[in-house]
Amino acid sequence: MHDVAVVGGGLTGVMMATALSHAEMDVALVDRDNDPATGVDERTTTINAAGARMLTALGVWDRLATPPAPIRRVAIAEGILPTGLAARRRAQTDLSWQTNASPMGFVIGNTALQAALRDIIEERPVTRIHGVSVSGWQAGDDGIELSLADINGTGDSSGASSLRAALVVACDGARSRLAEAAGLGLREARQTQTAIVTILEAERHHDDTAFQRFLPTGPFALMPLDGTRLSLVWTLPNAEADRLLAVDDAAFEAACLEAFGPGLGYLRHAGRRLAWPLRPSWRRRISAPGMVLAGDAAHAIHPLAGQGYNLALADAAVLADLLVETGRRGLPASHMSLRRAYEAARWRERAAMTTATSGLNSLFSNAPAGIRHLAGLGFAVLDRLPVKSVFSDIAAGGQLAEAALLEGRLPG
Repeated sequence: MHDVAVVGGGLTGVMMATALSHAEMDVALVDRDNDPATGVDERTTTINAAGARMLTALGVWDRLATPPAPIRRVAIAEGILPTGLAARRRAQTDLSWQTNASPMGFVIGNTALQAALRDIIEERPVTRIHGVSVSGWQAGDDGIELSLADINGTGDSSGASSLRAALVVACDGARSRLAEAAGLGLREARQTQTAIVTILEAERHHDDTAFQRFLPTGPFALMPLDGTRLSLVWTLPNAEADRLLAVDDAAFEAACLEAFGPGLGYLRHAGRRLAWPLRPSWRRRISAPGMVLAGDAAHAIHPLAGQGYNLALADAAVLADLLVETGRRGLPASHMSLRRAYEAARWRERAAMTTATSGLNSLFSNAPAGIRHLAGLGFAVLDRLPVKSVFSDIAAGGQLAEAALLEGRLPG
């Protein structure tokens, strides 16, 4: 029997298995993908300073084929960019944070990050079971037994039909089948918005700035990449997203320029346009007997702050510390005290980021501008609200969780 079984072979699952392999535990990774090295993912992931320290400690940072792009400034603006005389009277941004020292964060291509993680895990004492899915599970006094089937549903391609572990870590996404089977209820927002994700190339350099413009239709976010390239995540109502996904490059570029403004010159479309249906979700409980949830399985937040993967990194860092402590006390990974401690340790950051991201998106995307300003809810007031401290702390490289890996040290 394994101490820990991580279910899910995406960016969260492979990272989780890598992190927990340093917690003096016997770790298995269950991955649906038969050939994970194939395929190209043009999406990017934003890593804050604490996450960068963690990936450096795990050895992942030095294995990245493409250097991460630093974020040295965050610039946020509200509303459609004014024109004419109004444009000259108004600043380009309403809020900003800047650092002249270490970068606040980094932007990494998903393909490079996944390759580096899989490169590192090959060197770790992790039992990898791929080409399978979990077809059932049964909780016992000492852990969980997972029933495995190959991806065609006929049997496990690695030769085993089941796997037993003291603790299962579900990293199988926002619609986690394991969480559902364990009775861990999901509160999911109605899907009314879609994010368009792609790459743009600007005429002028972005100066390592992450841009966020809150438009009436949804946030328009640009994250810096190498040279003059930027990663776009544009939140729109479903129908408008469908329209912009279907237009030609010239029309799409014109729409981007109208939404963002001329600050970086012309914005040329330089990648595929991908649709990302947005369904922010929340689970009040993220553990059950023999199981804990991590990543999107526990908390799928709105992408406007680029903090989804940082929450997953903190999940892994906190859980690694708890597993080390549990082992030192002579207790199994399935012990109730570990699950309770994990729930408590992750509550504050999960709640803060879920409230901040969904709240800001609802405020600036859904509320009529007149009502916002009559209620005093423009950016002038946001600058004095507690939610700003969440973003400024993160922008400055801070963290809302405490764990050895987030400080750049291996657990234990």
